Amino acid sequence: MDVVFIFGILLVTSLYFLSQSLSKGIGEMKSVLSQIGLFILRKNPPGLVDLFNDDDGSGAKTWMNFGMLWFFFAGIMGFLIGWHTYDPTALNSLSSVGWSYDDGSALVDFTTSALNTALLLGLVGSGMVVVSRNANGRLASEANASMVAVLVSVLLVTRLVLPGLLGIFDVDTSSDGFTVLLLSLETLAIAALLIPVLINLLSTIGQSNGETLLTGSWFIIMAVTVKIFGLLFIFFGELADSTQTVWLGERVANGWAILALLLGMGYYVVPKVAETPIWSPSLRTASMLLLFVTPSVFFMTTSNSGNFLTNIGAILLTLSMLPLFAASINIMMTATGGFDKVMNHPGALAVLLAFFLLPFFVVGSYFTAMDVFVGSGEFSSLAGVVDLGAMFTIGGLVLVGSVFTTYPIAAGKALPSSSTAHLSVYMIFVGGLASTIAYTIGEFSTITVNSMAIEDAVADVGSYYLTGSVLFYILPIGALFATLLMIRTGISHSAQSVSTKEADIKSYTLVTGSKTSIRELIGRGVGIDTVLVLAEQGHAEGGTSLISVGATLHDDEITEIPDKEVDYLLVDLANHLVEQKMSVFDLFKQSDKDASGSIDEQELSDIFTGIGHQLSGAQTSALVRRFDIDGDGSINLPELDIQIALINASYTVSQASDEEE
Repeated sequence: MDVVFIFGILLVTSLYFLSQSLSKGIGEMKSVLSQIGLFILRKNPPGLVDLFNDDDGSGAKTWMNFGMLWFFFAGIMGFLIGWHTYDPTALNSLSSVGWSYDDGSALVDFTTSALNTALLLGLVGSGMVVVSRNANGRLASEANASMVAVLVSVLLVTRLVLPGLLGIFDVDTSSDGFTVLLLSLETLAIAALLIPVLINLLSTIGQSNGETLLTGSWFIIMAVTVKIFGLLFIFFGELADSTQTVWLGERVANGWAILALLLGMGYYVVPKVAETPIWSPSLRTASMLLLFVTPSVFFMTTSNSGNFLTNIGAILLTLSMLPLFAASINIMMTATGGFDKVMNHPGALAVLLAFFLLPFFVVGSYFTAMDVFVGSGEFSSLAGVVDLGAMFTIGGLVLVGSVFTTYPIAAGKALPSSSTAHLSVYMIFVGGLASTIAYTIGEFSTITVNSMAIEDAVADVGSYYLTGSVLFYILPIGALFATLLMIRTGISHSAQSVSTKEADIKSYTLVTGSKTSIRELIGRGVGIDTVLVLAEQGHAEGGTSLISVGATLHDDEITEIPDKEVDYLLVDLANHLVEQKMSVFDLFKQSDKDASGSIDEQELSDIFTGIGHQLSGAQTSALVRRFDIDGDGSINLPELDIQIALINASYTVSQASDEEE
């Protein structure tokens, strides 16, 4: 049996058990493991972690700060790739610092490393805010998180400048042995640095006292986990000279991890801003499950496996499009529930644009990836263009959107300029998409001419790369605007506070007999305008786009149903009474099937099913709360009559009063 198959099964099994632990908890071991985790985070390495700030949100802000800076730097290097392709002699002036002419592959490698680091730092930083909202409003150790962000950046800087520095001293850095050694040490070091990040996230979730787990939190934790696994696979694969293990590690670290971060923030930002539940629990489940059992279409390479595993891999590669299509459709449909709010919020707009583009990039990457994986590899250069364009465009949009949404929460301040934020979003969108199209046309033209095998036939594609590089330059300018806006948010003293005026949730249910504190409620997104509802055990609600921490991990526990949605349902009910010439008493008598003198949740759901509405559990509960004046959990005749009368008066339902009389 091939090594890649064995390690793949072990990885998926490990992820399954982690998912179950997040879902069901770990029982009595939770407290012990939490204490061990906190000791590791706050005491190691001795003295170094004490140098960093441990204020609420400081760790997440540090990760996002470095993420945006690296994204801007990656954007500049991305522009140089296009210009170097157009004019290979453009960088000859850098020969004094160790640069020597090559085919541009070194520049592409450096750019890819910088971009992956930017997405890792920025999206994990935003994810830290999401996870902390699941607990008491802060990470288990903000100082440790800040320290790791700094060390990751120092590590990448060392990785980028070391070959140049050694080149000054005539050290041969172009040999395969040196490249493999540098890559192995880098992957091991990053994996080691991400382990305390995972401990930090799990310890933070462990302080949530059994609260439901945000969909975004689940994705973020899984992303960090698979990133660690992938990097370790690469390290040990290089050590053992196992190309299949390295191949699997690259698919996991550069595919699953990045995509999980993108999906996690998409499932958090859009429902939060739109103030509407995730559109389809089934599509969300598909995106959660299929993502971690199929290889990513992005950055695909050959696996050197046997025919059987190659065929299986080709099938899985085709299936890998499904979770991304499912997430895109789900997030876009979720946005329609509060479209005006999404369009007016720069962060949500950026994420929506990213998931609008995602299916197109997925299709393009699929065909080039299939050629690389099982074909002749003729389109390998085109695959690199499409993949890098996807990460700059989609990854950049989700990164900026996540920062615009979560950085103000971590800083406790609103964005100083919404117009500048919108401008940066559109610049990244236009620069990334337009340049990718130009580069793709140029690369495809080159491949076409070369495949014709006509002597002396040369494709003049310089104009495409010149146009593409000019268009791409818009992207780093947009990244610069976004970075400066983030910095202004952090240092501004005049920015409007969001800690008391902006709440993640509109209503929050407190279970009778439970204990909590104001700090914990604020940490979970409760604000001064949030309606607190008392409920019996088993009816607790609260949060946005939640998944149950119980036996059914993927069941929705949505708790925010906007008042306008409830009004819309009630107006439909009032119109139904008018059309059917039915009185409120007739409706009550018809619906009280057990003759109990009241209408329960199931009977209320049946009423709306009869008029064409399939209600979710959250919608039914919201309607019961609207009707239920005496708080007994059911609806009696006077309560039903009062609400119908209020709807008739508020929305002027045509002839409603006359018909009912």
